Amino acid sequence: MDWFLDFFLGFINKFLGQAPLLLGTVVFIGYMLLGKKWYTSLGGFIKTYVGFKILQVGTGGLVGTFRPIIEALTAKFGITALVIDPYYGQTSATEMLDTVSSLQYVGYVMIIAFILNIFYVGFRKYTKIRTLFITGHIMYQQSAVLLWALYWVLEGAMGVAVTWPVVIVSGLLIGTYWAVASNLIIEATNEVTDGAGFTIGHQQMFGSWIAYKIAGKIGDKEKGVDHMEFPGWLSILNDNIVANVLIMTIFVGTIMFIVGPSNFAYDDTKYFFVTYVFEKTAYFAVYIAIIQMGVRMFVSELTESFQGISNKLLPGSVPAVDCAVTFGFAPNAVMFGFIFGFFGQMLAIGLLILLNSPILIIAGFIALFFDNGTLAIFAAKAGGRRAAAIIPFFSGIIQVLGSAAVLTVLVDSPLIVGWMGMFDWATLWSGTTLLTSVAGIIVPILLIPLMLVIPQLQYRRHKDTYFTTMREEL
Repeated sequence: MDWFLDFFLGFINKFLGQAPLLLGTVVFIGYMLLGKKWYTSLGGFIKTYVGFKILQVGTGGLVGTFRPIIEALTAKFGITALVIDPYYGQTSATEMLDTVSSLQYVGYVMIIAFILNIFYVGFRKYTKIRTLFITGHIMYQQSAVLLWALYWVLEGAMGVAVTWPVVIVSGLLIGTYWAVASNLIIEATNEVTDGAGFTIGHQQMFGSWIAYKIAGKIGDKEKGVDHMEFPGWLSILNDNIVANVLIMTIFVGTIMFIVGPSNFAYDDTKYFFVTYVFEKTAYFAVYIAIIQMGVRMFVSELTESFQGISNKLLPGSVPAVDCAVTFGFAPNAVMFGFIFGFFGQMLAIGLLILLNSPILIIAGFIALFFDNGTLAIFAAKAGGRRAAAIIPFFSGIIQVLGSAAVLTVLVDSPLIVGWMGMFDWATLWSGTTLLTSVAGIIVPILLIPLMLVIPQLQYRRHKDTYFTTMREEL
């Protein structure tokens, strides 16, 4: 059985876990099912693969540029704490599971969840679920963190390996979350992307739906973030690229000057510190432009080709993909989300310090940017720039306090370096973990049918048009 396990885990890591390869293959299969020539299908695979790689260059560039700034700010003030960042959460999970020889079970959780998602879509007549979650790296990340969290609060104190009941419950629970939450956000994503034909499969699906639903009560969608007209000399900000560079230079540049040049590794024979700061902050606009280019390249291929899968294999299905694909539709909203989410996180961290909290949180760039940026996009669509500022601000507070709360029951090990920090993980999954630590495995078991009620309620609202999926009006 060792060879089978090696093959199985290799397939998960080297195929399902590689988003560009997985999405390119989906496009190829979709085009073949539509009756396209093999070379047209191959062309679609290549454009999707390259487009997603371009997207990854953009998002990776943003992380690589701005994460050191946040870390330097932390080091400047001598803070030792836990980071709210998906990769710190994943590291905590994999290190903890590896110590009890249970890391291989992450693959089983992931495959159980993926098969369950396919089952839900295949029996959509009864489940009312239309979405297939195919964001590979997020699938692995969430499988690992949920397995670790449930294992630790149920069995961790015993110092034994993960048991199969926890593996199975984790797989069924995270698979239900992928299906239900991505299905919930379909119509809102359709509005945000002007009918691009996909939905979000990421870390803040419930959060994005909440943001979209309450935004109209907070602001005016006619006063958007990407169509602001400034008078006089401020008209320079009417250009998105110029606005991104200037605002991020003022905001992030101020942080860099507070931290000071001695805390950054730069060549002072080549740069003045002020020009180094400007170069770093200008990269924000550079990487956003790269993201937009990548999105344009592969979204059209994915949208068209998925019709083949939807029509032939999983009728009525919609792909759930990375939240970054929405950034090209409202780049200024992303900036709003990052800035106001940062203010919210700083306020909450200050509150923890004032209360002498045993858990001190360090802001993570991915949660700040990708999470709050996505919430801001959905908020801006329904509530304009006012909602795009207020909702990420409160999200930042929730991200810190919710993560600090769950870490109180997970932190009993020096291997723990952080928690996911994204909105859904600071709310739904933090709450689930805390309740499980009190009431036991019955909590995640009951959560599965409770989540399955959500698509039933969605269906009841618009039965006649529900399975057309991408409706023009909500």
